[in-house]
Amino acid sequence: MAAEKALALVVRGTDWSETSRITTLFTREFGKVRALAKGGRRLKSSFDSAFDLLSLCQIVFIRKAHGGLDLLTEAQLAERFPALRRDLSSLYAGYYIAELLADGAQDYDPHPPLFDAALATLRGLEGVSPPLGAGKATQGSGCSPAVLDAVTAFELVWLRELGYSPRLDVCTGCGAEVLPVSAGRVFFSPAASGVLCTGCGPTAPDRRSMTVAGLMALRGLTDQDETTSELTPVRRELRAVLGSIVSTVLGRRPRLLGYVDGR
Repeated sequence: MAAEKALALVVRGTDWSETSRITTLFTREFGKVRALAKGGRRLKSSFDSAFDLLSLCQIVFIRKAHGGLDLLTEAQLAERFPALRRDLSSLYAGYYIAELLADGAQDYDPHPPLFDAALATLRGLEGVSPPLGAGKATQGSGCSPAVLDAVTAFELVWLRELGYSPRLDVCTGCGAEVLPVSAGRVFFSPAASGVLCTGCGPTAPDRRSMTVAGLMALRGLTDQDETTSELTPVRRELRAVLGSIVSTVLGRRPRLLGYVDGR
């Protein structure tokens, strides 16, 4: 079969034998690809040390016709992201992005905007991570506000590309207009990925309340007409809402989510 070329992010890797490695790649051209790199663990190989998690590389692979692992024949390192090696907060965010790409995307389902968002987020972490010697996050403390906002923006792209973008204008249960309930709050359902009216909300087993301020901020971000710079008053609330939606989509709580949010 003809060899395929692609630009890829390494999102997972597993040793297969003493000399070979299985790697999961999220490519711009083909979506998620799982491939066997024969000889990939050797010090001298044709893979140019490109298997570090979240390395950007140019790959050549042979796609299997009847399922199974593809055969990776070449991988040349194109870019690394220094912030991931300098700041624990950025590292948590990067690993979380890798988990969402590895576990949320389907094989051979390309989403160029999602690939571009992941790459832009990883590059953007360089601008928000502290310089060497500055204060850093510790395990359990969660990511810095700037990194959290970058993660929030990426999650919204991930949800939109997978078809789970939150419905925030009308009730996801009956389609009625959603009005705030007492104390200026609305109902939200992670399973339905959207708001609920006062009639449908109390019957939803996974319902949770959300402030109107949080709803308006999420609407602005989803419609891409608001920046993350105004999220400080509702950041924690949005993180909880998005984390619940992401967990519902994956069918489990992401392993890295607690490291990102610190809870």
